[in-house]
Amino acid sequence: MRKSFILTCFLFTPVLILHAQTVKLQNQKEKSSITYSMSHPLHKWDGVSKEVSSVILTDQERTTISQVAVTVKLATFDSRNANRDSHMLEVAEGIKFPNVTFTSGDIQQKEDKLLVKGKLTFHGITKDLTFEASKKNEGKNIRVSGDFEVRLTDFNVEPPSLLGFVTEDSFKIRFQMIY
Repeated sequence: MRKSFILTCFLFTPVLILHAQTVKLQNQKEKSSITYSMSHPLHKWDGVSKEVSSVILTDQERTTISQVAVTVKLATFDSRNANRDSHMLEVAEGIKFPNVTFTSGDIQQKEDKLLVKGKLTFHGITKDLTFEASKKNEGKNIRVSGDFEVRLTDFNVEPPSLLGFVTEDSFKIRFQMIY
């Protein structure tokens, strides 16, 4: 009996130590946001969502981020034009594919710069994505921000049009997360 107890302690000690050294942090929704920026020959616009849910795993000192998961509902983006938002939901099939998600377990950090490699899922399609971000410790909070470009057609979304002019296929995503 004693041998099996010692063996169990020996086998699970690394798991307990690893778990004790990892901190799970959830983003502060009121301070976090994701913004997309699109262009049309007649105008440019941004759509912003503050309804982002994100979790990171970091060490206890909060110096190194090892994993991230992010999800945002398409319907929460606001471009300050209800017709445009409705059309974007229609084009992106927001009822059939309501969420955009990103996950990564491959984050390389050098000082306050992050190289993030992960999977972006949009319109039911998952693609590899690599981008740079910055990380700043601000008191007890961690601020992670960055941007990357996405092409609608890479996710089988036809770029929307207005007055016979089609929007640019490529658009920028900017994010700021406070944990």
